[in-house]
Amino acid sequence: MHSLSVTEIEEFASRHGVHKEDVEVFLDTVGEAGTKDGALLNLYYDARLYNWNISTVQAIEAGIQSAYAEGTTNAKEIYDGIVTPLPGAPYSLWPRRF
Repeated sequence: MHSLSVTEIEEFASRHGVHKEDVEVFLDTVGEAGTKDGALLNLYYDARLYNWNISTVQAIEAGIQSAYAEGTTNAKEIYDGIVTPLPGAPYSLWPRRF
């Protein structure tokens, strides 16, 4: 795992449709969970808690993948490789009942 630089974080935070501040704050703390899986669990919990949209979740997940990747990675390639069904929609671990 490597700490993401300010430039790397900014690259993920400047994506279309993301909540910039949420991405910056979350990615600044990547590594505190200890493992990639721990960071992803924190992401999914926070996404549900704070009602983040899919674009924000995708940007943060790409940042986590980049931080835990072996060697040098291309941020755009990682971001584009994450598939989300509903960009811009609220993230939910569980279906909502109406």
